[in-house]
Amino acid sequence: MPDFDILQPEEQRKILLGLAAEACPQPVWEGDMLHYTSQALHVSLEFGQVNSRDNLFSTQILFILKHDWFDEDLIQMFAGLGHSLEEAMKACVIEFTENILKPVLNALEHQGSEIIVSEIIHEKYKFHVPAQKIVLHKGTGKPVNLWNVIREKIPEYLGTKKVYWVNLFSVDRGKQQFCEARINGVVYPDLTDLLYQEIFDRKERQPSIDKLFLLLIQDEETYRPCPFTKQNVGDLTFFALDKMTEITDEASRQKIYQEIHKFCPDYAIAVELIAFLPEIVAQTVVNFRDNDALIPVFDYGKPEFELKKSQVRSYGYMADAVEQYFRKQQPSEEEVYRLLRSSGKFETVSRAIQDENIKIEDLRLSQLVYFVNRNYHVW
Repeated sequence: MPDFDILQPEEQRKILLGLAAEACPQPVWEGDMLHYTSQALHVSLEFGQVNSRDNLFSTQILFILKHDWFDEDLIQMFAGLGHSLEEAMKACVIEFTENILKPVLNALEHQGSEIIVSEIIHEKYKFHVPAQKIVLHKGTGKPVNLWNVIREKIPEYLGTKKVYWVNLFSVDRGKQQFCEARINGVVYPDLTDLLYQEIFDRKERQPSIDKLFLLLIQDEETYRPCPFTKQNVGDLTFFALDKMTEITDEASRQKIYQEIHKFCPDYAIAVELIAFLPEIVAQTVVNFRDNDALIPVFDYGKPEFELKKSQVRSYGYMADAVEQYFRKQQPSEEEVYRLLRSSGKFETVSRAIQDENIKIEDLRLSQLVYFVNRNYHVW
């Protein structure tokens, strides 16, 4: 066989996915993609950065999992090191197989008897927790049950989607700690804080790394299909952002908000575009630590409910679309400033930094409050 590094990308891809197929057998090939027919799961990969120095290779590979239950692709990036390109890339595949592929296949095949229940404005949603939880641990410290750390809190982060994937990562190196709690690829700071607190509460502190990936699947009894897709929200986001860059005063603001309502097929999406987009733009531009929570206020009354951003699926769709908008449309400084003028959080951050001399990393912002009527439904 020719050297791995001179093979064509499609040949390299076939070899690497073949390793995953050996570790998790019984897929069939569909072009350059694996198809696990019994679980209806498709697996593919794309190559990322490759670097080499002093005969040591580092590489990144994106692994893409598709399933009809996923409202968007499950994409995970893994990095690998090796004394050859092949060794580095195979290290990525091994990590992916152990960290992601095995837990996903296990959850799809055996949804588990443990049930957790989330609630959104009086509607309840039941989720199956995988019976087998594959925990990856390294170091001399004791393994940590990361699921127990977040178990009581995680229902607050689950909404109407059929599937949520949760990545938990905890590193303790004595003087340095790093933790991360992601839901469907997005970091949630308040949930991450629970992992940090677990480290600080330990009686014994020794070097350790703990990882856990879970696929939480909503029960058919409570699941309802969403009437819109991520692409629908993305298209509406581009439309709304273009309109919002035209806001120059209060009169134009109200006129444009009316146009957004008329253009949107759903009342909830229109309200969420107007409320969320300026704040997403502000967080994208300034990169402050935001709050995980959203508070819809009905008919300008008193707050009745608190939601998490992960429970309102349009928030994540809009956040992805904003990044694409900045990359593709490349709005001018004046247009970005007009978007930021509608953001209450940008005003708070600016005032704290300029007037109160507070460092941006020390800021803890409040929940995002937005106003709705009784027709509002969360998807």
